[in-house]
Amino acid sequence: MNDFNQRWQTLARQADGLFDEELPELPFGFAARIMARRRDSASESWEDLVSVLGMRAILATAVVCIATAGLAFSDWYEFRIERPVVERTFTSDLSWP
Repeated sequence: MNDFNQRWQTLARQADGLFDEELPELPFGFAARIMARRRDSASESWEDLVSVLGMRAILATAVVCIATAGLAFSDWYEFRIERPVVERTFTSDLSWP
């Protein structure tokens, strides 16, 4: 426990001293160059993003719908095995002497 506290205090003192030093000045036009590079680079179009995410959304929706339908069917259908009930039997139709 004491070792952890010593390491914690050491790291906290090091982190506190980081911002005491003055940071170097950025070169002239640095932000403009970064913005120009970003504008010139080809970014992923919204159509590509929507097509990829759209297919995943359709598949996820289908899975949810199938699971929901299965749950509803399991409540509606009872899985009991029973002896079938026959109202009229063959013996009642036969004439016995």
